[in-house]
Amino acid sequence: MSDSEMISEAMALAADRAGDITEAVFTRYFARCSGSRALMDHTDEYMRGRMMAQVLLLLMEPGEAELASYLEFETDAHKAYGVEQYMYENLLAAVHEEVAEILNGSLTPAMDSAFRSRIAYLLSQIEAAAS
Repeated sequence: MSDSEMISEAMALAADRAGDITEAVFTRYFARCSGSRALMDHTDEYMRGRMMAQVLLLLMEPGEAELASYLEFETDAHKAYGVEQYMYENLLAAVHEEVAEILNGSLTPAMDSAFRSRIAYLLSQIEAAAS
């Protein structure tokens, strides 16, 4: 099973147990990354939902062909809001941590490794796109 398939399976299990995890992820994200709260004061539930959907696609979809141009566009757009590299890392980590907590022991080592690997890969791609 590929990393994206394992992440998708973990996300499906988390959704079955907790439903929509968007608000919980953002609560965790703001706790990890206090500077991001002020940047996101202007966002509403709809905007955060759209952001979460994009983050989940990045984690679950292997679509590497368009990834570089998509991340270049997104990092450039987010610079205007004052988003910094560490904020992406904290958001992705918040998703991973929330899923792990929801699954409470059901997150297999392979799923955990898939999350860590995909997050590391995405962060390297975000760093390349931002430079």
